[in-house]
Amino acid sequence: MSKKALILLFLFASVAAVQAQTFIPRAGITISTLQADDFVKEMDNEIQSQSGYVIGLAYNISVGTFAKGIFSLQPELSFVQKGFKVDATGDFAGSESYYHFTTHQEYTINYLEIPVLAKYEFGSEKLRIALQAGPSLGFGLDGKYKSTMHIQDEFEYDETTNTEGDIRFYDSDEVNTTSFDHNVDFGLQAGAGVTIFDRIALDVRYGMSMTNLNHEEKSKNRVLQLSVGVPLRF
Repeated sequence: MSKKALILLFLFASVAAVQAQTFIPRAGITISTLQADDFVKEMDNEIQSQSGYVIGLAYNISVGTFAKGIFSLQPELSFVQKGFKVDATGDFAGSESYYHFTTHQEYTINYLEIPVLAKYEFGSEKLRIALQAGPSLGFGLDGKYKSTMHIQDEFEYDETTNTEGDIRFYDSDEVNTTSFDHNVDFGLQAGAGVTIFDRIALDVRYGMSMTNLNHEEKSKNRVLQLSVGVPLRF
């Protein structure tokens, strides 16, 4: 996790500890992918999911009651890993031969994310069920990528190249970097949760980005989060 993300998480915790009705540290895993038509240009693409993790802080503010349930607002600050894998193949004509290309690429991108969820909870102290949904705003920090490229022609040429490096946002001329041109990730999240004995909160949610990683092409993040939280009341 980057130093900036750690500092912001600490500041959020300090404010929430003073004002919050319920303060919920949470951590878990992410399973994410990219909704894209043609990530590797002029080749046949198969995009697959990539795993990561999420760690964050939630501040639950009670708003009112309805039909024995409780409405609340829950702003959060989270460090979230998103990413995807892509396998692509293609055939290209050279001056004297046809070349067959295959590539396998993996991307892991780190985000600082701020969801604001509307939440409805019902049940007892032993078991409460929650439904939640709302917008989120993410800011891309950095990331890592790995790529394997295999090129073979119809004669004897056969070469495999492995590369890896850092992910940057906007144009970068650094060595061993790849870049995306949009670091703001605005989206929607929705999910459900269960709180057991008011001590353990299990949460599952799905996030859909409305913005693209690259402006000129469809490239939207899709993220499933599974997390465990510990409600702390003040």
